[in-house]
Amino acid sequence: MIAWIPCLLLLVGSALASHIQYRYDTNDSDPFVGGGSDQGWQIMPEVGGATSYPQWPLDPKGRAKLPVYQTTGLVESEITRAVIVLPGKPRDCWYYWVIMNNALVKANAQNSSIDPSQISIMAPCFWTELDVQAGAAQSDVLVFGLTTWIDGKENVGPSTISKYSSFRVLDDLIAYYMDRIRYPNLNTVVLAGHSAGGQMVQRYAGLRRANVDDDRLHFWVANPGSLMWLSPDRPYPNASCEGIDDYKYGLAGNFPWYGRGLDRDSITPLYNQRIINYAWGTADNGPGDTRCEAETQGSTHLTRGQNFVQMINSTFGWPANATVDWVLGVSHDNVGMMESDDGIDKASVW
Repeated sequence: MIAWIPCLLLLVGSALASHIQYRYDTNDSDPFVGGGSDQGWQIMPEVGGATSYPQWPLDPKGRAKLPVYQTTGLVESEITRAVIVLPGKPRDCWYYWVIMNNALVKANAQNSSIDPSQISIMAPCFWTELDVQAGAAQSDVLVFGLTTWIDGKENVGPSTISKYSSFRVLDDLIAYYMDRIRYPNLNTVVLAGHSAGGQMVQRYAGLRRANVDDDRLHFWVANPGSLMWLSPDRPYPNASCEGIDDYKYGLAGNFPWYGRGLDRDSITPLYNQRIINYAWGTADNGPGDTRCEAETQGSTHLTRGQNFVQMINSTFGWPANATVDWVLGVSHDNVGMMESDDGIDKASVW
């Protein structure tokens, strides 16, 4: 990776120079965007405090590109923490940047030692072919299946590049922030996700290979609709449901290209060493994923979380680097989870 970092920095620098940096607002709201997740998004909207990059370069030659939002106007040498926040199923990446930034503003208001000028927020956009057709996505950026980006599957376009997993995208974005030349004082990268984003974070934590920077990488998994179960048993077995323990619901097999060569024995020890912060709202009683594989884990987001925590405790013992927060009174609410005291603590402090 080190050999191509200077080339990538030049590409990113070029992207920086070619896009407008927008004003900084606190407590911004979700901007209006034409289209929708089912029809395709029509534009990447302007967001106060963030710069939009429709073609952020991921690989050393700049062939693989992905749209992102990133905090505007920070001094790289002063940044100590980065938060990469993933979108939910609707792919509304701009809104997740706004929510996380609003949570940071709230954190600073409550505790002045949390300095927004030292925390960079990035929100990647995982476009689909619908978004290309509707207008939000450039024709040369990576596009994925409607929901397959959540599981780490490979891109479906453009035709000039193949087998580029959405998890490889996360590798690239994390490596960008972990670069000691660019960010000499950065201590922590938080990969955060709620709902579908939480599913993506949890499964990526399992399939990511060991890396020298893992001691600086935190994972925040909030209200996932289903989980990658670590043990072969389930709290609610269903003999008529096939593939209960196959990926993405388990570890028996059927991994995407990114996870080739992995199995339960190679995944679980490393997974349980990672710095993972789980969070569930105690009022999140929605069904989430209604497939039979998910229902063997529990009937709601909350019960699946409770059963998952119990499974880890009984099978492995609670990992030293993991935490779990039960956020009182919050339902399946991205704002409520990110702006909760626990959410702020894990994104901005822990």
